[in-house]
Amino acid sequence: MVTAVPLLGWKRSAITATISLCLQGVCSQVGYFIHMQNHVFKRPIAFPRSQTFAIAFLGLLHIVIAQLKDIPDTEGDRKHGVKNLSILIGSKPVFWICVSLLEIAYGVAIMVGISAPYLWSKIITWPSHGASGVGHAILALILWYRAKSVDLKSNASTHSFYMLIWKLVSAEYFLIPFVR
Repeated sequence: MVTAVPLLGWKRSAITATISLCLQGVCSQVGYFIHMQNHVFKRPIAFPRSQTFAIAFLGLLHIVIAQLKDIPDTEGDRKHGVKNLSILIGSKPVFWICVSLLEIAYGVAIMVGISAPYLWSKIITWPSHGASGVGHAILALILWYRAKSVDLKSNASTHSFYMLIWKLVSAEYFLIPFVR
């Protein structure tokens, strides 16, 4: 990862570490998409709604990851003079800002699902049929349920939540092809 390059010192700055992680999420999406469009399908590059959604959603997820990764190690960061959002405004506000951003993103994902032209896309990305609905709404509920039980004073608890976010990223990679 770019943040680990010794001479750049990107880990010491919250902004550069956040930008690096966000670019990681966005560039991988854009790079793979352009390669597939250009070289595999031989099509002109045009970003459909689903790809635009994936870029925005995964970019936001990686911004949240960049902020959440610092919460378990605030004491170590403070000791070594690393300035990050958790040090500047506190772990609790950062945690709830991140959870709120993700819940808003899932709300937008549900709205994208509602407006989808295909019924199968609506069913998978939004629970339009009561208990049979799956997708972003369930991920949002899992996120909210786990967020309420996190003890911010426990490194094990915050690290477990951080790992949950990576599981949500993996689930999102599964759901993205169903967004139309």
